Amino acid sequence: MIDEAAERTRDLAASPPRGRHRHGRGRTVAMAVAWVAAGCAVAGIALAARAGAFDHVPLLDHAVGAGAEAAGGGLLLAAWWSRDRRWITRTLPALLLSIAGVVGLAALVLWATGTVNDAYPPSFALWVGAGFAAVAGCPLVLRRRRCGPAPHRAPAWRRAAAVVAVPVTAAGAFMLIDQQYGIWPQIGDVLGHSGALDAQQAHNLIDGTATPGGHPPAQGVIADLDAPATRSHFQHRSGVVFLPPAYFGPDRATLPVLVMLVGSPGTPINWLKSGHGQSTDDAYAAEHHGRAPVLVVVDQNGSATGDTECVDSPAGNAETYMTVDVPAFITGTLQIQHSSSSWGIAGFSEGGTCALDLVLGHPDIYQHAIDFGGDARPNLGNPQQTLQHLFGGNVAAQQAHDPARLMSTRHYPGVTLWFGAGADDTRGIAVGEQLSAAATHAGIVNHRFVDTGGHNWQFASTGFARVLPQLCDEMVVSRLSPAPGRPGRL
Repeated sequence: MIDEAAERTRDLAASPPRGRHRHGRGRTVAMAVAWVAAGCAVAGIALAARAGAFDHVPLLDHAVGAGAEAAGGGLLLAAWWSRDRRWITRTLPALLLSIAGVVGLAALVLWATGTVNDAYPPSFALWVGAGFAAVAGCPLVLRRRRCGPAPHRAPAWRRAAAVVAVPVTAAGAFMLIDQQYGIWPQIGDVLGHSGALDAQQAHNLIDGTATPGGHPPAQGVIADLDAPATRSHFQHRSGVVFLPPAYFGPDRATLPVLVMLVGSPGTPINWLKSGHGQSTDDAYAAEHHGRAPVLVVVDQNGSATGDTECVDSPAGNAETYMTVDVPAFITGTLQIQHSSSSWGIAGFSEGGTCALDLVLGHPDIYQHAIDFGGDARPNLGNPQQTLQHLFGGNVAAQQAHDPARLMSTRHYPGVTLWFGAGADDTRGIAVGEQLSAAATHAGIVNHRFVDTGGHNWQFASTGFARVLPQLCDEMVVSRLSPAPGRPGRL
């Protein structure tokens, strides 16, 4: 009897209390419910975003961006806090060194491939690295660890901080980059919610078989209309057009035209949204009885990171596309009469280089160029690479696309040029000064200005609003001002 009692006592001591089992099962159920609720919340947010519920939420608010970065940093510190000596002396230093190597390698690849040639602000490395660190560190914090004879997990608050740090640090890095370049002003721009009419609706509008609300619109409309590469066979992304109110009246055929080119990286819609081309053109139209330039936004690069510099090259016949196919689309599909004196090209960054080069190379098609932050000549970042990849090693072809050389060897009656750069874009300012001086020496009407901002869409949007009224005067009025050979100042 004594032995049996002793055995039952040992069995009871070895088995966990029933309450502990119930408590463990309760935690498991609660955790499962929490994960399901979190999944439903994420799915609901995603569906609402796709439906456009957050389209007008601004992304260029510096206070919100700084708050996201601070929250991300705080969550990382909370997730990584531990008194475990092995974590502090081995795991965490190895994690940080690995992340530094990944960020450095990514920056090197982007530079070596020419994907991004601009300098990176120092804060980029910090916050992009924080995003990578949150992703890499999360499983290290969540996994089961042993400290002593019994296994246990990190405290719940550490695990929660590790999970939440991933989206928050990613959002902070995204907003930092977005605020640097101004690519996506609102969440709707990230999701591609441009509000553009589809091609069939656009053709119905052009043909006069339908108008928004049954009458001519009070504001301009964006339409998904693309210039086909009939002659050039250039592989390109679909473009868009902005049609001012007067386009739907009797003045359609005589409206001025601006072909709009983004830089690399970039997408065509950037000019209408990030560069505020839509709102700027609408504002001008509201003060001029609905008359404003038709904005034809086309893709000269073939991809978000492509860079053709608008020349015919092994990468494709971008120049033929811009000078043959796009004009044919404007006169044919859009039904606008060609008049070089009222047609121009506006470009930002590489698009600005294109705008200047195309106008100087083809003044019989386009006579007005807006060059915001472009280079002095077509450039892929390396002289030898530029010569080989753009011109197949043909020096004469390269010289035929050098703006300074063109302005010194040809005459350009009726041509007007605009050179603009942000106050923080020192290279853009220097290039603008150089090209403006060359244009003045050649007797070309030109204007140069420096405005707030850097090499970003914030500057491009303010610059376009600043330029458009006087540019429209030059495109519509045959008498040009200021006098030929003298640069204008705004």
